[in-house]
Amino acid sequence: MVLDKLGKLKKYSDLFAASAAFRGTQNMALTTIALLVKDKLGLGPSAIGVIGAVAGASMVASTFLVSSRAKPHQLERSVIAGSILLIAGLLVIGSSQNVWEVTAGAIFLGISGGLGLPGLTGVVQRAARTGNVGSERLLALYTLVLSGSLAVAPLIEAFLLERVGQDVRWPFFAFTIFPIVTIVTMIFRLRRAPAHPASPSTGHDYRPPRKRAISLHPVQKALTAQLMYAVPFAGITVFGAEVARVGAHANASQAQLAFTAFFATSLLSRAVLAWLAPIRRKNSAFLLSGLLTLAGIAVIATGHSFALFLVGMAVIGVPHGIIFPLGLSLLADSLNPEELPKANSTLIGASNVVSVAAPPLLGEVAVAYGYEPMMLSIDLPVLILLAGLIYLFYSHSSAAGRSLLNHQQGG
Repeated sequence: MVLDKLGKLKKYSDLFAASAAFRGTQNMALTTIALLVKDKLGLGPSAIGVIGAVAGASMVASTFLVSSRAKPHQLERSVIAGSILLIAGLLVIGSSQNVWEVTAGAIFLGISGGLGLPGLTGVVQRAARTGNVGSERLLALYTLVLSGSLAVAPLIEAFLLERVGQDVRWPFFAFTIFPIVTIVTMIFRLRRAPAHPASPSTGHDYRPPRKRAISLHPVQKALTAQLMYAVPFAGITVFGAEVARVGAHANASQAQLAFTAFFATSLLSRAVLAWLAPIRRKNSAFLLSGLLTLAGIAVIATGHSFALFLVGMAVIGVPHGIIFPLGLSLLADSLNPEELPKANSTLIGASNVVSVAAPPLLGEVAVAYGYEPMMLSIDLPVLILLAGLIYLFYSHSSAAGRSLLNHQQGG
């Protein structure tokens, strides 16, 4: 049985490799900019923050203005364009001599992410519809690959830095090989694609995506769940290391160990989803994710020890592993192919908007009140959106019950 599953997945290995190559490279670049700005240009946190905000805003703009308008047969081209811009960003940043050049490279990185990640997601969703593996399992494996790339890329970078005397320019040049893999993969997929893509057919009536997609309950649930976790994720990625140092009295290496615990439970969660797919009780999984998020943030905020900080990070890694793949599955199961690019862009773009907007607000809270109140404040939007998610569960089940009752009475 296991060998049979692996055999069916083999034909998607090139797509998984392309996804890992793109996502791991983009994340490496975004997380290493701060080191280059400090070590090579002698600039401080203000410059790093501005460059990060510019990269985030560029990603949001390209996601909503370009990727949301892509057609299913244009997805590979979107990934190719994103990969070319990713290479350009790596080369510009790696050879930069001033802050303006780094900012230009960061803009390339942001636009590349806004084109590449929604494009890759759409390609996987389209493949999931036509394969015999199961849509939900393939999407869970795709997100598992993304998580794996986030864990492996830093190890590759660390190995490289050891060999080049900690010169942070070299990873930007060396990692250009990976988006080339993505480009080649997408070109081969384009050559294998039919000349005239089949019209959408999913078993439900097709209606124009701009009038319909966001009104569907599955799409609303996916978007609400994704936003429910967006603020905690933004807060942890930006402030987590400093919270560990100040609140949990950890050193730098211990803080990185906590992030390892976070990504480990995320990876494990996605592996479980892939093995158990299809997940029948998605509402329960989303509810569990919300509760774990609330609990994990509370433990991180109030634990005051590294052991509890580690536990909190491991706990919030579970919803990180669950929410995104289940959200993608809801979109793939409820929308026509023509609707998916816009829905994917909305799902990913909404998280990107939060990643740009939330850190400055959280930073102001930390300045005014300290890190513990800041972390506890993260639970407020989680509670609000969890309540909204529960409302969507209830309203949908009530509507379904009324529809069934009316059908029975009419019969």
